Amino acid sequence: MGLHLADVVAGLTHALDLTEGQPVGHARRTCLIGMALAERWGVEEDERSSLFYALLLKDAGCSTNAAQVAALYGADDAIVKRDRKTTNHLRSVESVSHLWRQTAPGGSAATKARHLRALVAHGSDGSRALTAMRCERGAEIARMVGLDESSAQAIRDLDEHWDGRGYPAGLSGCAISPLGRILCLAQTMEVFWQEGGAAAACAVARERSGTWFDPDLARIAATLEQETGFWVALEHGDVSAIEPLGSVVRVDEQGIDRLCAAFARIIDAKSPYTARHSSGVAWIAADIGKQLGLDGDACTMLHRAGLLHDIGKLAVSNRILDKPGKLDQEEWAAMKTHPGLTLEILQLVDP
Repeated sequence: MGLHLADVVAGLTHALDLTEGQPVGHARRTCLIGMALAERWGVEEDERSSLFYALLLKDAGCSTNAAQVAALYGADDAIVKRDRKTTNHLRSVESVSHLWRQTAPGGSAATKARHLRALVAHGSDGSRALTAMRCERGAEIARMVGLDESSAQAIRDLDEHWDGRGYPAGLSGCAISPLGRILCLAQTMEVFWQEGGAAAACAVARERSGTWFDPDLARIAATLEQETGFWVALEHGDVSAIEPLGSVVRVDEQGIDRLCAAFARIIDAKSPYTARHSSGVAWIAADIGKQLGLDGDACTMLHRAGLLHDIGKLAVSNRILDKPGKLDQEEWAAMKTHPGLTLEILQLVDP
């Protein structure tokens, strides 16, 4: 019958959480929120299946712009991204505060000024381009995994806002796919839930209704505040029971290979110096296995291990990965954490 795709993907999303500077379970909790919204909004079962996987893989393109974010800010890309998730960039005071906090922290005044000038020159067009890279790559990864176009479109629309002031296409209102509208609201609610629980999650839905979010969806979101059982369950982040029963996706051996190849693309996109590193390691490892006389199953596992061997590296700052000079002791210590993180992530996969 094959493996349950949700069990595999839900484990691997830990890597995406780390890349975005989020605590483990962010994608799974976003999935729980989004599916609750979809049920109350009357989304049909076949579309809920597309939504389920789009919610889990919403950050599949997150590594694509990590190097640029680190270089622009002169800071840890994951920390910058985490802070930006709670920033309403349409409010000047919030946006300026974010830039001041996150630009070259600990650096000299001259270094901070240089990065601030670069960020100002980068402007909204540059931010739009970075978001476009992220969203397009995320949609591409969804297709690689075998998801349908509804899932891919939802991921592409993740950062579009109801009032047309989002990125990358500046879509507004009903021009944004319904599933994309759910993704945008669900991920924002999850981030604010981390900060202040159910009250904060529902407050941001109300405050940004009609600007970031579809007013109908925001109204539904606000009704969740008093559902204590829902928020208690959210803490566990268990998505195994919420995939639409009539649309459960199972994958065969080829499907697992496609999933590993897709995550290898995510891993290698983290740094401009590792464009095809994981696929190269996978090919060499499997070939060595053949030369040593290992059987086909063992060589297949070697190939998959090669594709995923650096998945923990997604948690390492690009300020370290792309540093042109010698790493200091603290940076080496951070770099050495990635094999352990790889093991931790892969152990979360429940076949």
